[in-house]
Amino acid sequence: MADSYQIGQERADDRTATVLRPSGDLDINARDDLSLAIVEALREHPSVTVDLADVTFIDSEALGALIDGYNEAVARGARYRVVNAKGGVARVLTVSGVQGLFDAADGSSGS
Repeated sequence: MADSYQIGQERADDRTATVLRPSGDLDINARDDLSLAIVEALREHPSVTVDLADVTFIDSEALGALIDGYNEAVARGARYRVVNAKGGVARVLTVSGVQGLFDAADGSSGS
């Protein structure tokens, strides 16, 4: 069965930030790839944004990957944001209580 998701990546010209753009259904099949993409981006850049605009579904496994990313960012003192969740994806983030966490996820000091 083909994966029902993709994870695109864009780097800022100055290489200080990365935007991850997953699309499709983020479920148990996407968890490891999403988690790896987030951790690798955090290793390379002090600012990572996960743009969920093209995500149509998210389950607890993929939500766990986003939370793991937050924890990694805090440990590294990095900026980490999860943005543009819509519809059912936004509801999952809100009901699970993590949307506020992602909105305020700036582990860097002094900002």
